[in-house]
Formats: sequence, C-alpha cells, structure tokens
Amino acid sequence: MSDAPKHHVLPKEHRGWFEQRGFKGDFDIDQFCVRLEQAHHEAVHGGGNWKLGRTWPGEWNRMIMGTLREAETNAGRTLTRNAVLKLVATEMKRYSIPANFTAWSGP
Repeated sequence: MSDAPKHHVLPKEHRGWFEQRGFKGDFDIDQFCVRLEQAHHEAVHGGGNWKLGRTWPGEWNRMIMGTLREAETNAGRTLTRNAVLKLVATEMKRYSIPANFTAWSGP
C-alpha cells in the first residue's frame, strides 16, 4: 500500500470552495491525500470511466460535495474547516478509505 498512488480526498476541482472554508497554507487540500490501490480508487469514482462514473450519485466527488453543501444548507451558514473534516471522515469510513493522510507530491 505504501507504493499505491496518492489521491485527493477533498476534490481538486472544488479547491476554491475549500479555500473559502479555511483550507489554505498548512491546511491546503493537497495535505489531505490518501494512498489507494487503483481498483479501490476507481470503485469510489464509479468505475474505470470517470466521466461515466460522475453520473453515479455515490461517486466520491459528487457525493462528498453534495453532503457538504447539504450540511451548509441545514446549518444556515458556511461550514468551518473542522466541520468539513468531520463530515469527510464519516464518509471516508463508509467508503473504506483509510484516514492516513499524506501530502500531494504529484504534478
């Protein structure tokens, strides 16, 4: 597993959303990556075809952003960084994603 590729838990395409909630500097989303075997990574994204996978409501990026936005709507305010991390940790457990964060070092 130590050689498995690194993957962002907080979706990169929503970097601005996370930055507005305090994910900057030492807490940049690049600090919240995990190592996942390719098959597990593909599974949480709905299979090998990421474009098709994004149509699945349980696809990781789609699901996590929906969960976070719903939580903000229910709270009636912007979530704090800690509140975001708590919700993400719950979903990581449900998706069997290890909570061993490592920093991104890719392109």
